[in-house]
Amino acid sequence: MRLSRRVLLFLAFSWAIVVLYPDPSVLVRSVRNTVSPSIDPAAVASLAAGLPDDPVLIERFVLDRQVPYAYDWQSAGVPWYFPTTAEVLRAGRGDCESRALVLAGILTAKGIPNELRMSLDHIWVDYPGKQANALENAGVELAGRRDGRFFLRWPSDFDLRREVADQVAMYWTPAPAVRVALLVAGLSLIALWNVIAALLGGAPGPAAAAPLERRPVAAPARGRRRRRAGRRGRAGLAARPRRV
Repeated sequence: MRLSRRVLLFLAFSWAIVVLYPDPSVLVRSVRNTVSPSIDPAAVASLAAGLPDDPVLIERFVLDRQVPYAYDWQSAGVPWYFPTTAEVLRAGRGDCESRALVLAGILTAKGIPNELRMSLDHIWVDYPGKQANALENAGVELAGRRDGRFFLRWPSDFDLRREVADQVAMYWTPAPAVRVALLVAGLSLIALWNVIAALLGGAPGPAAAAPLERRPVAAPARGRRRRRAGRRGRAGLAARPRRV
């Protein structure tokens, strides 16, 4: 059975979601948390009480000790997940979103001004005295808040090859081999569905495939007799001499 292109695209999208997010609610929560990040000072209040008031030292503590780096595949079992602060503390590890939430929560609990910044492949916290680096600078900013107002812009420092390499390193390389195999096998089957259906259904024979307008059509017998009689009559008249 052949399928239309729209149906094949729908099947491919559905298969990708099923393989990457066996529980679709995880994806829904991730989108919701991205739109409205959960900065929760109360969840990290006990941590904040035992830390100095220097934001640089606080950031170093969060990155080195409190939230060791882990890809979302490792911490959440999916390619991309934006957690809440409480989820990060329970997991004890996470990627840039997780670290930014904990750091922003501690800074907020201590009354230190801070704002989230986002690039195409990274999220960080900006605070007074924050030093720019290769991953966290104004040139790579895509979105965030500045002076309490949300902004969205295309980064001035954009390199396509670098971005592709970063996306592959984050989402493809750490993926479990079984999930990758299921994804590739399913998408390959969907892409070749119509070819496989044609092979299993058999190709039409030469006679069936010939265009109808090229087939010789026999004239009815009565029509042939009338045409022959007309030709004989015209021949007889031509043979008779006319009277003058």
